[in-house]
Amino acid sequence: MADNRLSEKFDALSDRAKESANKLKASAGREKDQLKADAAAARERASSTAEEFKEKVGEASDRASSQWDELRGKWKDHLAKVRSTIEAKKEEHEAKAAERYADDAEDYAVGAILFAESAIAEAEAACLDAVYARANAVALNP
Repeated sequence: MADNRLSEKFDALSDRAKESANKLKASAGREKDQLKADAAAARERASSTAEEFKEKVGEASDRASSQWDELRGKWKDHLAKVRSTIEAKKEEHEAKAAERYADDAEDYAVGAILFAESAIAEAEAACLDAVYARANAVALNP
């Protein structure tokens, strides 16, 4: 039923988070140029995921999609602003500027992780609400 499908999606989310954590751990010994390439590839994957999210929201129920569209739009705007700021700072070569850039990039990463944690908690609640709603509908329609 729906609860199995939702559970499978959560398992896939967990697997994706583990994969990302492993990539981050593996980056520890890489050279600067490789790290730059890894970061660019990760940004490309994030953009692709955002587009997939947009498509899936479009396919989802219209009752909830407008709220997700608004959230997605705000998140996309935020990402564009932060990425623009980060790109501008990449061009600076002074040691202090590089340190500020590193601080900003780390702060942004922590913020993105906190956002993801919040999204996961919200997704869990939404899934459990959906499972309850389906069980209630089944119980009320013998």
